[in-house]
Amino acid sequence: MTHSLQRTIRRLAWMSALAAAALAPRAEAVGSYAIAAQDAPGSSTGAADVALGVADYRFVNDAGAGFGGANADVFGPGESTVLAFAAPIRNVEGQPDLRISAFVGGAGASDDAAVEVEVSSDGVAFESVATFQTADGRDPLVFSQYETGFASVKHFAVELGAADRVTHVRLTNLGGTAEGLRLDAVEGIAPETRADHAFEIRFERYRGDEVGRFLVRIKNLARAGGVPIRELRIDVPVTPAIELEDTDSALCEESYLFRVDVSSCAYPTRFVCAENCIPDFFGGTPIAFSRHVWSSDGVNEAAPGEGLEPGRVATHVRSENFDTDPIPDEYLFLDGFAFVVTFADGETHAFDFNTDVLGQDVEGALFQKYQYFVPTPEVFGPRPVHHYEFVPEPAAAAAALAALGALAALVRRRAAHAA
Repeated sequence: MTHSLQRTIRRLAWMSALAAAALAPRAEAVGSYAIAAQDAPGSSTGAADVALGVADYRFVNDAGAGFGGANADVFGPGESTVLAFAAPIRNVEGQPDLRISAFVGGAGASDDAAVEVEVSSDGVAFESVATFQTADGRDPLVFSQYETGFASVKHFAVELGAADRVTHVRLTNLGGTAEGLRLDAVEGIAPETRADHAFEIRFERYRGDEVGRFLVRIKNLARAGGVPIRELRIDVPVTPAIELEDTDSALCEESYLFRVDVSSCAYPTRFVCAENCIPDFFGGTPIAFSRHVWSSDGVNEAAPGEGLEPGRVATHVRSENFDTDPIPDEYLFLDGFAFVVTFADGETHAFDFNTDVLGQDVEGALFQKYQYFVPTPEVFGPRPVHHYEFVPEPAAAAAALAALGALAALVRRRAAHAA
């Protein structure tokens, strides 16, 4: 065998390893949340310090607010900042395209900011798409009456109108009180990807640390024309010994009409429990897993090929959740739990909480309360939220395989010539 052929074979082996690595599913952030902020000349908003990434109760002007923050900047009237995303945000019909999170005082408070939202696909030319008042966070016609009395981070929904593939969002405080816009985060609901199979899922703790209840929200991050999400399976660990209950709760498809803090789904489309569906305080033989499938009527499993479409979101309403009863009572949150997301074409992605979710180390915080539908709950305030994103990179795999095929053909030709 010639040295040239040997070198080619070594290159072929190297490319085989590259292709295998490229084809292996991997989880990575894809830009659902703003990653950078640039203040306008003369503005000092503090957004670049505390308002990037997921909502986490670290917000502008949070010093002394009681959540451990120390930011003393004021995003005051007349000031503005431009927030940038790692991937363009798509316009998905019938649901919010942006969610702007900002702290709002509770009952009796008077803080307010009138916020203009402008968007751009190049960071140069902007168009106005919305204006909202942060004081609306105390309005029960806008937010649930069971939350309006509490000082907390509220989430204001924005639709992109005619805009699409938004890379930059400019927020301007048009006027308001001295507290300014106390910005926490800006989320793009549907960041653009090149993957046929992709998702973001978050696990939100409910009640105190001694209770294992949690809410789930899942976003289909596949490219436009990608594959719907068909199913979510939750596997219960054998060690530590944990019981999973309340598995009969649904994950509702979000819409522009659907407020995530209300008590029922706006549309019949949702994930419903299909296997091991048990209520709270079950008392029977513990289940090893639960399986949740897509439904178009809110009751039955949808037709083959259907599921949560790319760009869409499904979530627990604020009063619904899954329950884990730890044995013994003290345990690490979701310790040992594993999950499988199945797409409508049968493709699956398995991951676990300890290694994969905690391994990404993306933790935020959202307001929760217990008991939810009473004016004075037993527990209320921010609770931890863990995010996990899975987006394989098909372009890299395709390039590696193309190169591998070309080298394989070259080897065959040279081997035939040498013979």
